[in-house]
Amino acid sequence: MRERQRIRTRENILRIAAEEFDQRGYASVSLSEIAARLEMTKGTVYFHFPSKADLARAIVDTYFSAWEALLEGVANQGLRGMEALRWFSNRVAQAYRDDPGVRAPLRLMREADVIGVELPTPFLPWVQTVEFQVRQAQELGEVRDELDAQAVAWQIVAGFYGAQEISHQLTQRADLTDRIQQMWDLLLPGIQAP
Repeated sequence: MRERQRIRTRENILRIAAEEFDQRGYASVSLSEIAARLEMTKGTVYFHFPSKADLARAIVDTYFSAWEALLEGVANQGLRGMEALRWFSNRVAQAYRDDPGVRAPLRLMREADVIGVELPTPFLPWVQTVEFQVRQAQELGEVRDELDAQAVAWQIVAGFYGAQEISHQLTQRADLTDRIQQMWDLLLPGIQAP
């Protein structure tokens, strides 16, 4: 019973901290504010996370757990190549639109120099995943063989995150899934095999 309560408390801290970091950034958020929002003592927050930097690192770790779940979704559905990429990017767009727990880790990774702890480099898992699927798409005859799969992956990821940022700034991500579909509709003719 106590262990379940600890797990729930930790999850609540992570959820509220992610919302705060997503909205205001690392430097603007204090552990006291997180504790106040949770209606708990600062000591309770410190029990679970000895520092704000440790809390930020834990939030970033949740991002990679969510990433693994998405990859399993691709595998479980037997998706490959461009079909996998479109499905995957749509799910990620929905998560970025709807879940601060997915957005906050990316913001924290971009703010790593302020946090002062080692955090993973953002975007690399995306580029690797997309490159793998582009190579599969080349094997399936969906993407032109002569294209550099890593360069194509880099451009796809840059397009996705650019669309995500512009959608955030202009519509609070309300149109993000539509913008990602448009990205694919415009990009595919340039890379598709004849």
